[in-house]
Amino acid sequence: MKEFKIDLSGYEGKVREVVSEAVQRKAFELGYGWVDGGKSLKLLDAPLLYLNINGFVTCGYSKTCSWSNSDKAEISPADFLALTPEDVRDAPKEPEFKPFDRVLVRDDDDDEWHIDFFEGYYDKDAPYGNMCVSSRWRHCIPYEGNEHLLGTTEDVK
Repeated sequence: MKEFKIDLSGYEGKVREVVSEAVQRKAFELGYGWVDGGKSLKLLDAPLLYLNINGFVTCGYSKTCSWSNSDKAEISPADFLALTPEDVRDAPKEPEFKPFDRVLVRDDDDDEWHIDFFEGYYDKDAPYGNMCVSSRWRHCIPYEGNEHLLGTTEDVK
């Protein structure tokens, strides 16, 4: 799940508590929980809240904690409340291949998948960056788990 930092220091008193409660409830709804696994409202007057891959945490009552200067995405409470479960999921990682891995390859979505042996990366950002024994290809996926796609134009699920 994605990591966020939410600065509530612009709110004071009861307003901060109400906003913090809404943020925490939304975090629980999205699948976050406190580091200890709990999903109860805590520390409603804390000025900084952080959500990380291990859970929902707070820095306490100071902007000087180690997280406050991190590169985590800062998001306003209002924008956080508008997030959907799809928004907080990490993007799927591209498979990493080693030389001689069996792969399925094609250039365009309407092309059939062919089997090849992976050789190396020409340039991961180039359109035809996957070098295989027979050619360079735009799309390259693992053969294992996708055997059913060989010879078809089906999309990867």
